[in-house]
Amino acid sequence: MQDNNPSYFNKTFLILSLGYLIDYFDLALFAVIRHSALSAIGVIEADILTTSLLMFNLQALGCVIGGFIFGIWGDKYGRISAVRAGILLYSIANLANIFVTNVPAFGLMRFLAGVGLAAELAASITLLSEIYSKEKRGIASGILYSFGIVGGILATFVGSHLQWQQVFLIGGISGLVLLCLRFAFLDSKIFINLTKNKEIPRGSIKLMFLKKESIKKLVCLTLGVFPFWFVAFTVNFSPEIAKHSFYTFTPNQSISLAIFFIGSLIGALFFPILSKFLKSRKKSILIALFLMLSSFSTFALPNFMQLEIFYGILFIGGFTNGYLGIYLLFCAEVFGTNQRVTATSLISNISRGSLILSNLLVPLVASFFYEMGTGVALCAAFFFILGIVPIFVIKDTFNKNINFIEK
Repeated sequence: MQDNNPSYFNKTFLILSLGYLIDYFDLALFAVIRHSALSAIGVIEADILTTSLLMFNLQALGCVIGGFIFGIWGDKYGRISAVRAGILLYSIANLANIFVTNVPAFGLMRFLAGVGLAAELAASITLLSEIYSKEKRGIASGILYSFGIVGGILATFVGSHLQWQQVFLIGGISGLVLLCLRFAFLDSKIFINLTKNKEIPRGSIKLMFLKKESIKKLVCLTLGVFPFWFVAFTVNFSPEIAKHSFYTFTPNQSISLAIFFIGSLIGALFFPILSKFLKSRKKSILIALFLMLSSFSTFALPNFMQLEIFYGILFIGGFTNGYLGIYLLFCAEVFGTNQRVTATSLISNISRGSLILSNLLVPLVASFFYEMGTGVALCAAFFFILGIVPIFVIKDTFNKNINFIEK
């Protein structure tokens, strides 16, 4: 990559950011149009919730598998190559989704879309970490992630005004257009220089899973993203949570998502700035997780809950979820150049599998209390405990030199 060319550099950053915007758009669109899309293919009202859970689980499973595929791909063949392949796959899956007429075919398209969506964020964060100076890469990751949030807001708006087939069409075509733009860009000098030494293993499963230190870092850092997906679960199913918590109101799904994404946009820009101010990645992440726990605990107070307060909690949840950009940068900084995309991709995408855990755990815990609000509050505490594990196990990486390799 021509790192010393400001014009080329800025275009690369813009294209990466637009890529994550489209990636997040595609991640969010099913949450917006799930009811109309599933109804159109014959799912009855009584089965909408369980079928929606199945689709989210299939997409999450696709993300986990895609995390392995494109993580290894990104370290072996290049960061740009990985995001090109991913965007091609999920664009085709979205276009094909327009023509499905039954639940199995719909589920297959959600699974394939999940595989493709797994490539984008980890490879982009890794590439930015390698082309930016250590003083600027935190802010850069926050801006990149904020573009993704804008994609979520656009999905909410578009999904509320267009037919579900039109939403999938927009997602598919915009992905293919972006793919064409990405053929003009190359990888970072750090990665290109690494490829010149054929003796250094890149994207090595053996190095990742047979080395005790690597496994410890991978497991701990993966747990740190579980709270993010738990919060995503609550906003995806906010109407059902309110209904089964016996609240006296029914939140609007589109409004819930819009409020959540606005909070996320602010948080995505706030936490990198906070990290720079505190001179610590870990402290800013811990503050985000504590805010999540504090706000979501109020779900267990039905007499306290009103529609405005409910929306306010979703806003705070979105704000705290803004930590993901700085968190994945933290993950990328922990691992060497030869394993960086593999590790970051596995962390971000294996953790998406925790959506399946949320989908199962929250209803299970809620069943013991005969209402869902307490279940959500207790699960928030559980995911908070998991989320703070890397804070106490992994060393801080603020201003760390990341031009090193794993041996």
